[in-house]
Amino acid sequence: MKIAGDTHTHTTACQHAYSTLLENIRHAAAMGHRFLVTTEHGPGMEGAPHEWFFENLRKAVPREVEGVVVIKGCEANLMDLAGTLDVPKAGLDRLDLVMVSMHRVTFPKNTTPEERTAAWQAVAQDPRVDVIGHLGDPRFSADYEAVIRAVKEGGQAVELNNSSPKSRPGSEENCLAIARLCREYKVPVLLSTDAHFCTAIGNVEWSASIAREAGIPEEQILNTSYRRFRDWLAARHPIDDLPEE
Repeated sequence: MKIAGDTHTHTTACQHAYSTLLENIRHAAAMGHRFLVTTEHGPGMEGAPHEWFFENLRKAVPREVEGVVVIKGCEANLMDLAGTLDVPKAGLDRLDLVMVSMHRVTFPKNTTPEERTAAWQAVAQDPRVDVIGHLGDPRFSADYEAVIRAVKEGGQAVELNNSSPKSRPGSEENCLAIARLCREYKVPVLLSTDAHFCTAIGNVEWSASIAREAGIPEEQILNTSYRRFRDWLAARHPIDDLPEE
C-alpha cells in the first residue's frame, strides 16, 4: 500500500533522531510523496526542542520545499491523567497538526488501565488534538473500545505506527485490536513510520498489513491520498496556504 505522505517523523531537533528536516523532505521527495508531516517531540521530553520551536515553525519553514508540502506539527506528550499536554497553547495554535502520545519518560508511572483510559478520553475532548499516537503500546494498555469511541466523538484520527513492533515490543496484538475497532467505528486511520532517520520515511509495510488484516478500506486511510488528508485536516483547522493538489 502506497502512502502520499508520512505523518509521523522526527529530526535532529529532538536529539535522539539523526536526520535534518531538509534531509527528511528530500527523502520524501525521492519516494514520490506529495507531503510530509514533521512531528517533533514536545518539550516535556528530555532533549526535545524548546516551546519556541513550535511557535516559530509555521513562519520559519516554507509551506512547500522541493515539491513536498510541509505540514508543521508536533508529537505532544501526555503528561498526566487529566489530559495535560506539554506544548503550550501558543505553540499548539500555530501548528497544522497535533499528535499526542504516551511515553514512559513523561507519563506518570504505575497507572492503571482505567486511569489511562480516562486520560485518553480527556485528550479526545481537546479540539486542538488531531491524532492519537502509537496507542497500542502494551506498557500503556487501556480499554481500547472506550478510547476509540471517544476518539470517534472527538473527530481525531488514530495512527498505525510502523515502528511499534521494534520500538514497543508486544504491540502487535493491541494494534490489530485497535485497527479493528477503527474499522468498526469508522475512525480515520494514518499509516506512519515514526521515522528517526530519513531512510525510514515511507516504509509502512507492517502498519499497512495490520490495516489490511483488520479490513480497513483504503478510503478510511487518510494519508494514501494527499487530497483526502488535506480535506480532513483543513476541515479541522482552516489553513489558508495548503495547496489543492
